[in-house]
Formats: sequence, C-alpha cells, structure tokens
Amino acid sequence: MRLAVLDLAGTTMSDDGLVLAALREGLRAARVRLDGPGYPALDRQARATMDRSTITVFGELLDGDMYRARRAHTAFVEHLVAAIDDGRVRPVPGAAQALDALRDAGLAIALTCGFAPELRDRLVSALGFADRADDLLSPADVDGRGLPDPDLLHAAVRRAGTDPSQTAVAGDATAGIDAAVRAGAGLAVGVRGGAHGEPRLRAAGADAVIDSVADLPSLLRLPS
Repeated sequence: MRLAVLDLAGTTMSDDGLVLAALREGLRAARVRLDGPGYPALDRQARATMDRSTITVFGELLDGDMYRARRAHTAFVEHLVAAIDDGRVRPVPGAAQALDALRDAGLAIALTCGFAPELRDRLVSALGFADRADDLLSPADVDGRGLPDPDLLHAAVRRAGTDPSQTAVAGDATAGIDAAVRAGAGLAVGVRGGAHGEPRLRAAGADAVIDSVADLPSLLRLPS
C-alpha cells in the first residue's frame, strides 16, 4: 500500500454525538421542531446520511429548500467551531500514533469528510493532524460530489501519484466502503463503533473490520 485514505468524524476524530448535536442545532435554526411528530424520521435520515456532504444532507432533510439548508449549515458550523474553541474536539485514542506509523512506513495519508474545507481544516488543526496528513479532501474539492461517489478517493489517488489498487480506505460508514469498492481500492476497511455496525460494513463490501483506526497499522502488518 502507498496511500491510506481515512475518514475524519467517527474514524479518526472522536464523535461522541458531537456531529449529530451540531446537525440538530442546524435543524433548529431552520425552524424544525425537534419535539414535533416528523422529527424521528428526520433523525433516522440524518444518521443514515451524515457521512455525506453536510450542505447536501441539510438540503435533503429540508425538502430541497436551500435557503433554509444554508441557514442550517451555518448553525451546524458554528456549533462545531464552538466545540473546537471549548476543547471538545478530540482524536480517537491511538489515531495520531496510527497516522505516524503509516507515514513512517512510507504511506501518504489523505483525510476525507463531508464538511466544508474551512471547518475541516480547523478540525484537523485542533486534532493535531495537520502535520500528519498529506492531503485533506471535502466534497467542495470535487465539485460537490461526496460519498458514496468515488470522486474523493479518485482525487486522493491522483494527488498522491499512485493507483487505487495501492490504496487502503478506512471509515466507519457504509458510504465510505461503497466508495472504496467503486474506486477499486486495494483494501476497504470498516471501523466499528461509528455510524454503522459490522454487518452493514461487511454488506457494503468491507474486506476487513477493525475496532479502531489505531488497529490499521497492525492490519497492514506495519511496525507500531
């Protein structure tokens, strides 16, 4: 393997409900009643799609009303920025060491997410990953096409000057696994404890499922 493409929220960044809480703040800003009869269905839809482009998710949740979606997205970003400022954004235990082990073994590292680039960069900096990642990618970098489309992975491969077959992809959601399969990645790795459980990750085409991204170097038989 010459490239590792890793998901951010829930895979390398501890989530602990933080992203979902931000999404709820966004819906409140768009005047969605969280105690209303329609909210449970929105919550299920959000949980199923929150690994995709955030603005796209809000647009779908709000029936294509992009004015309200942009208002919701602004509140979503503000909630996460406040979490950064309060020190509530933390890496998954062992994630930094895993990134170091991958780089020491000669792999390039790309981090991907559905967040806007400005928010992504602030999160990566707060996590201490800025000097550990060779590339950072969001849907905005590929004309808005987020997971499960394989465009983010194709871009990461192209920028690293390698081939999909020499790329390991790791993520906690089925969309990332689906994208890895569609991109022809050499290894698609599901990570337990995030958006989706092992059965769904396996069904999406994961070649392996690990407890944490901290276990990825061991899976690749790299020195820890």
